[in-house]
Amino acid sequence: KKADVGLFSGNVAIPAITESLVFTDPYFEAEMNHHTPELAETVAALRANALLKAKAQRMLLKFTANAETMLHGDLHSGSIMATDDSVRVIDPEFSQYGPMAFDLGMAVANFLMAYFSQPAHRSASELEAYQAWILEVIDECLEHFETEFRHLWHTERRGILYPRALFEEQGHDSAPACEALLDEIREDALAFCGIEMHRRVLSLAHNADFEEIEDTALRAELEARNLKMGEELVVNARAYRETQALLALARAHNR
Repeated sequence: KKADVGLFSGNVAIPAITESLVFTDPYFEAEMNHHTPELAETVAALRANALLKAKAQRMLLKFTANAETMLHGDLHSGSIMATDDSVRVIDPEFSQYGPMAFDLGMAVANFLMAYFSQPAHRSASELEAYQAWILEVIDECLEHFETEFRHLWHTERRGILYPRALFEEQGHDSAPACEALLDEIREDALAFCGIEMHRRVLSLAHNADFEEIEDTALRAELEARNLKMGEELVVNARAYRETQALLALARAHNR
């Protein structure tokens, strides 16, 4: 794993794009930023939140200093090609090593942005069911991530971390250590999620679910819901580690 990390050590330019466009630029008037004009008041309030900016920079520190796992690095819904029986993930040019929570947070953020944008894309008769389906997708993704993580913990844990010599071979159950790590991953994923919800509205690369809404007043209203939920997630990620709390927060902002 350390040798693999070394293969990426000279790749400075690509991570620098994420470091600026995702973690820093949304929170000040960066040169390449742009946003829906009617959002100005909401954006000003967001950038006035010093606690939010400090937490975003803390997550940037984790992103730059933590080489836990191979990342896709830009895992949004446009990079996931799904059919009834297969899934392919494309566009890996931002791959690098980073925090285990990063890709998970990015993906959930893009599902949430799809959720918030739906009043502009669905008729009144189909809106409620479609939004409920998106929240089910989030629930299933988080559930399957943790199920697979636990499976790999018990079947593939042969590296330098949490060795069996410290746990199973001494008659100790390693499951509590696994659950504690999953709690940390979930909390970090939600903070990364909130930051991604901000950058896709305020930074250079925007989200098509919002960007294709021609009525800018309506777009701004829906983007504001997204920005405010993202702010809550970045600042108070720990409070929403339980999936139902996260989904309840989305429903509250959607109202």
